[in-house]
Amino acid sequence: MRQALGFGAWAPLLVLVLLLVAVSWLYAPGIHGPALLDDRSSIAVLGDLGVTPRVALDQILGDGSGPLGRPVTMATFVAERFWPDADVATSKTVNIILHGINGVLVVWLFTLLLRSERYPHAFWLGVLGGGLWLASPLFVSTVLYVVQRMAMLATTFMLLALIAYIYWRQRFVRGRSHAWLAALVPACVLLAVYSKESGVVVLPVLVLLELLWFGCRNPDGGRNPWLWRGCWILSAGGAALVVAVFLLVPERLLAHYSLREFTLDERLLTEARILWDYLGQLLWPEVGRMGLYHDDIVVSRSLTDPASTGLAVVGWALVGLLLIIGCRWSLGRQVSFCVLFFLAGHSTESTVLPLELYFEHRNYFPAIGLFLVPALLAATVARRWPVLASPLLAWLGVAILLLTLQTSSQVQLWSDSRLLRFHQVIAHPHSFRANADMAVLYAQAGALSPALEYSRRAHEAGTEQRGDRYIRNLALACIAGKALPVDAQPGPRSLESARPLSSVATMHVFVDMLQDGRCPQLDWIDIANRLASVYLRPGAGATAAADMYSVLAVLENALERYENAYRYTVRFLASEPNNTRGLLMQLHFTTALGKVEEARILKQQLLALQASGELSVADQQTLALYLEQD
Repeated sequence: MRQALGFGAWAPLLVLVLLLVAVSWLYAPGIHGPALLDDRSSIAVLGDLGVTPRVALDQILGDGSGPLGRPVTMATFVAERFWPDADVATSKTVNIILHGINGVLVVWLFTLLLRSERYPHAFWLGVLGGGLWLASPLFVSTVLYVVQRMAMLATTFMLLALIAYIYWRQRFVRGRSHAWLAALVPACVLLAVYSKESGVVVLPVLVLLELLWFGCRNPDGGRNPWLWRGCWILSAGGAALVVAVFLLVPERLLAHYSLREFTLDERLLTEARILWDYLGQLLWPEVGRMGLYHDDIVVSRSLTDPASTGLAVVGWALVGLLLIIGCRWSLGRQVSFCVLFFLAGHSTESTVLPLELYFEHRNYFPAIGLFLVPALLAATVARRWPVLASPLLAWLGVAILLLTLQTSSQVQLWSDSRLLRFHQVIAHPHSFRANADMAVLYAQAGALSPALEYSRRAHEAGTEQRGDRYIRNLALACIAGKALPVDAQPGPRSLESARPLSSVATMHVFVDMLQDGRCPQLDWIDIANRLASVYLRPGAGATAAADMYSVLAVLENALERYENAYRYTVRFLASEPNNTRGLLMQLHFTTALGKVEEARILKQQLLALQASGELSVADQQTLALYLEQD
């Protein structure tokens, strides 16, 4: 009998270990997948720079992915560089391990929550509820997209903050003080925020946890006044801070809408639909639509355009009404916590900020609240009808098995660059990025005609200028090793329109080809002349983003036409006067052109920035080369 009880106590732990092994095995093929999008700009560059302690610190503190630099995550990327032969596969392996760690933390959190309400089979249900989250196919695009370690690591610390808070409150309501636990909660919150700024959403989740799950209750059932007041003070303070930011410095949050194809109102309407889509993909996955690219999402222009917008808004209003009604009962408050956990988790990236509309990785933390619901409902049924406990546990196990099968198929796609690109364009035929990727894939195979066809589709799906398409077609021809057909459209005159270019990324890749000595057959001077005739002509009305002027300066520099490069950089610095990269570029051009006095002023300006700590180690090394010439 004792042996049976002993096995029963260890059985959930054994299942958890087997589940972790199975999920790791499922994800293992994904380590052979490609670097994607921001992986190249944020991660791949680390290997090119090399790692010394001074440069490593510069890389940790110098990332520009977010307003706080995300140094905690960058530290993990830099630390990988000390591993022999570290590459993208190493980074993906670390992500898979981190996903497993997060799965254990989710199980721990679920078990603590269910035990706190004296539900039966809490550990079993914690393991199975956490298993649903761990095996969800929607997270393949988070785990195998290296740079999304930012979201994963933020989730790690958010989960630790929630767990630490539960242990702290268990002691606090019994009159026992544990300062280290109290300090651990804000420490984890800070680490989450410095992993990725969206980690701040754990603060409203903590308040919801106390208000709705624990009810600010003491062990005797009475209300704890300190917890009650603390929750409302934090709620009021947080709301006041958000309102103050929007009233006092709205431009800090909303200015970038001018770069988007949607307004603030349109984004809010669209996100109402997207949140329902996230919900569906978590609870009833449709893996054929999953992936990295969702830039083909239809923007909601009004409540009736498209018609699903109004339904989505009404649906969320009904959910809100049901949550308010449900709060009359204990189970209703707990379910409300789960749903509001999901919504609070989306409160930064799926509301007012002018970010891209749809990314699957945004669900990595919010989905934890949703996957608590089946565990909670199963626990409620098992408490009332114990005979149903075993069948419910078995069905949750079946649900995990089904999710793992879907996750396995997704991982196989992500393990091969070509499979992933074909999947993306089939799932999202109107995606600019998916079609542009297919164009590159065909060009790499030497098939220029289909490459140009996908380039056309990408152009029609996006909002780029005709000049962007022409530049991309030239690049595709270079990759394919063939000449662009003379009758290909658009032609070179597309570079002479009022605003010929809008895609900095396309132009950047094109200029990289020049610097790498590729495409020697191209008439680079003719291309540069056409662009200069638009952007540098006296009184020219054409304007461009600051980064476009920067990349055009690099183009002219590669052609050793320093006067034009200098003039482009003047326009760049007009938009960003203290940009160290722009100042160093201008120092290079003024030196090359013999503008001695202007070079001296630039050196003084850069030295002042260096003294105030604004220059990275690489910037300081570049500046030192020019100072040595004095």
